[in-house]
Amino acid sequence: MLKLKNVRQCFMPDSLQEAVDILRDSQGKAAIVGGGLDITVFPRPYIEKLIFLDKLHLNYIKEKNSEIRVGATVTITDMERSLLIKNYLRGRVKEILGEVASQLLRNQITIGGSIARGHPYSDIIPLVYALRGRIVLSDGKDDEELLIDDFYRENFRELLKNKIVTEIRLKKYDDSYRFGMKRFVRNATDIPLLNVALLIKVEKNIIKDASISLGSRPGIAYRFIKGEEFLKGKKITKELAEDFQEFTEENVDVGGDARLSKTYRKHLAGVYSKNILLNLMEV
Repeated sequence: MLKLKNVRQCFMPDSLQEAVDILRDSQGKAAIVGGGLDITVFPRPYIEKLIFLDKLHLNYIKEKNSEIRVGATVTITDMERSLLIKNYLRGRVKEILGEVASQLLRNQITIGGSIARGHPYSDIIPLVYALRGRIVLSDGKDDEELLIDDFYRENFRELLKNKIVTEIRLKKYDDSYRFGMKRFVRNATDIPLLNVALLIKVEKNIIKDASISLGSRPGIAYRFIKGEEFLKGKKITKELAEDFQEFTEENVDVGGDARLSKTYRKHLAGVYSKNILLNLMEV
């Protein structure tokens, strides 16, 4: 608890308006608490107030307007166990969620918290990127919906000084879409050293659409648009997968750090891109 020694007040607001008012009045010295993992593992010495979201009824997963809507305080475990997620994109999203971190951490990590904190090593962010998810923000009165690309393209930390992430919206894709994701980790519960997610639309063996994201590169996840354009209009074959590996290694935006060199990350990105595409041929 010494990590939170500067916290003077804890609030459990009854409404979004009350939560946003406290956030604004705190002038950057308050933290939103969903599952609570981030604030304890990565304490910020300047934080004096904690705003808990427990009473705001944001723990839901529901279907509306051909979307799956996930409340901000839903945990990875909640999402993994949801009946709406069970068969979503042939169950592959459920499988990926079950591979993230450990069971204890999955019980605590919230979807909204993952998006709001924007950690470079997140598995949730590249997952939502590839699925072209939309982020819903509230200022207490009105909602604003942003494509995840636009959310991070903006200075999202500035946005979150006056707004709260309340929901993630995922499009329900038809059976022509196929999804895969791979994480490079040293052990089952480790943070990823690289992750690659790929969503493609296939009609008569032709890739009609593609969405690709990479995370832990090192840096926050991003859409690999060059890779998407490379795949569109091509027949899905083993030869294409080989070509895609080479293209990815040459064009992907990754760097090096103390854990992996830039060269090795490029190679991994290529290998994973190829392997995911090969797996999606068999779907």
